[in-house]
Amino acid sequence: MNGRTLTRAVMMSLVLQACAIAPPPPLEQKPNPVADQSAKVRELRKQIRERDRRIEELESQLEALKLIDQDSVKQKTPLKPPATLESLE
Repeated sequence: MNGRTLTRAVMMSLVLQACAIAPPPPLEQKPNPVADQSAKVRELRKQIRERDRRIEELESQLEALKLIDQDSVKQKTPLKPPATLESLE
């Protein structure tokens, strides 16, 4: 065997060995972290908007209750009779 034949034999051996190696398993699709985060951000923003609406609604109700309370306090205050009463005789 000359050097050239030996080189071809080694090359052929390497090629055959490479063919015998099983291909790597297919890569699993990992969830896209950026897409997951943007979905979470959208959900959190929605929750914040809902919370803000609820806060506005409760503040409005609180103001209405304060007005009702003020009105009831005004109605409970009795009118003072005059200091001197004249008899109707």
